[in-house]
Amino acid sequence: MRNIIGSFLSTLAEWYSFFLFSQLSFVIFPFYIFILGFIFRFLGGIIFGYLGDRINRKIALIIINLLISIFSLLLFFFLNTFTLISYRVIQGLTLGGEWGGASTILLEAYAKSKMRGFILSLIQLTVPLAIILSSISILVDWKISLLVISAISLISIPLISESMTVSEKTNFPLLDAIKEDWDGILKAIGIKVSESAIFYLFTSYVFYLGYKVTGIVIIATSLQLFLIPFFGYLSDIIGRKRVEYIGLSFLIFSLPFFPNFLGEVFMSISDSALYAPQSSIFTEIFKKKYRYTASSISYQLASLIGGTIPSILLYSLKANLFLVILPFLLVSFISLLIISETKSIYPR
Repeated sequence: MRNIIGSFLSTLAEWYSFFLFSQLSFVIFPFYIFILGFIFRFLGGIIFGYLGDRINRKIALIIINLLISIFSLLLFFFLNTFTLISYRVIQGLTLGGEWGGASTILLEAYAKSKMRGFILSLIQLTVPLAIILSSISILVDWKISLLVISAISLISIPLISESMTVSEKTNFPLLDAIKEDWDGILKAIGIKVSESAIFYLFTSYVFYLGYKVTGIVIIATSLQLFLIPFFGYLSDIIGRKRVEYIGLSFLIFSLPFFPNFLGEVFMSISDSALYAPQSSIFTEIFKKKYRYTASSISYQLASLIGGTIPSILLYSLKANLFLVILPFLLVSFISLLIISETKSIYPR
C-alpha cells in the first residue's frame, strides 16, 4: 500500500506541475513554453530510464522528486524568463522519467495480482486530479501551487520502495530495447497517440477559447476520477484491448460536439477508457531489464507527437478538427489490432 500511495503522490506532483504550465501557455505565457515541456519529456525518459534500469528504480524516482521540489521553490521566489524556461525544462525531464518509473515499480510490486489493471490505473488517476487542481489554480493564485507541488514531491519520497530486483541488467537499456523490442515500442506509441491528441485538446487547448471554459474542463475531468478506476477494473475482466476499443468509439462520437459541453464529456469518457489500461500495457509488454526505459520513451514519444501536433495545427493553422484527429485514431486502431492481449501476462 505504501508503494501505491508513494507512486500516486509522486506522479500527482509531476502532472500538477506540468499541466499548470501547459494551461498557462494558452493564457499568459508564450506558446513555446507548452512545446518545450514535451521535447524534454523524451530526453527525461532516456536519462531516468537508464538510471532506473541500470542502477535502481527507487533512486531514479528520488532524484526526480528532489529536482521538481527544488525548482518549484526557486520559481516561486525568483520568477523571470530564465527561471520559467528552466522550470519547464526540468518539468519535461522529470515527468519524462517519473511516469515510467512509478508504473514499473507498481507493476513489479503487484506482478502476480489479477487486479493489476485496476491497481496501475490508480497511477493514471493522478492526471484528472492534477488537471482539476491546475484549473482551479489558474482562477486563484497559480504561484501558490508551486509550494504545494514541492511539498507533495517531498512527502512521496519515503513512501516509495523497489519491490523487484533486476538481476539481468543491461549496460545500455535504450539500445537493447530498440534492438530487441522495436516493434513493441512502435505498437505502444501507436496505441497512445490518439489519447494524447484528444487529452490536450479538451484540457489545455480549450483554454485558448477563454476562462469561461474552466468550469466545463473541471466537470468533464472530474468524471475521470470515477471512470479511470472503472475502466482499469474492466481491463482486468474483459482485457486491455477491448477497453481501448471502447475509448476509440467514444472518441469518434466526441468530435462533432467539441468544444461544446457534450464534446468535452465524450472526450473525457474516451480518454478515460484509452488511458486507464496504458500503464499496464506499457509495462507488461517489455522485458524487466529495460522495462523502465522502454515504457518511458514509448509514452513520451507518443505524447510528443499526439500532444503537440494537433494543438499546433489547430492553434496556428486553424485546421479542421476531424481531419487532424482521424490519422491518430487510425494509427491507434491498427496498433491495437496487431498487439497481443497482456491481461494474462505475468511479468517477471
